[in-house]
Amino acid sequence: MKRYLGLFATLVALCLSVATSVRAQDEEPGPRGAHKVLQLSTAGGMIITATMGTIAAMNQPTLFSEGRCAAGTPIFGEYGCHGFSTLHGLMALLTTVLYTATVTLEFAAFDWPGRDRHGSAYEAASYVTLVGMALQPIGGLLAAVPEVVGAERNGTFSRVLRTIHLFTGYAIVGTFVVTTAIEL
Repeated sequence: MKRYLGLFATLVALCLSVATSVRAQDEEPGPRGAHKVLQLSTAGGMIITATMGTIAAMNQPTLFSEGRCAAGTPIFGEYGCHGFSTLHGLMALLTTVLYTATVTLEFAAFDWPGRDRHGSAYEAASYVTLVGMALQPIGGLLAAVPEVVGAERNGTFSRVLRTIHLFTGYAIVGTFVVTTAIEL
């Protein structure tokens, strides 16, 4: 367990170090520079979280398979079956905090989501990310602990929700990375 917490700490440090190096190269002090750092940190966090979520989904039952845990070949061994989802959840929490800070700065300083600057496709992608980030934690928690709504842990409800959660995560990462690329 300590080894995986070290991995989590390393991932957090990586996100922050990339953001800091980008900030050091930024010539414009103020909200634009801070916004760039937050956007890149959030994008990095989203990519790491999505990667971890993919691994967690490969281990657990989804609509695609029974999962590698059921087959006896889980990624990261026993920890992949009974602990890795917690690490994924912690990274998701960090990413949600970064996203919230990014959007808060955008609302406060830049008339979110860049109205009159990037067009309606950019605005639509920004809203997809916003709505997805609001709903994704609920889906993830319900997929991990479906008993709170009376469903079975590895039943159909959990499998469907886990699959939806996975693809919603991909949509969120995709739309955020696209809007970040447009902004930069």
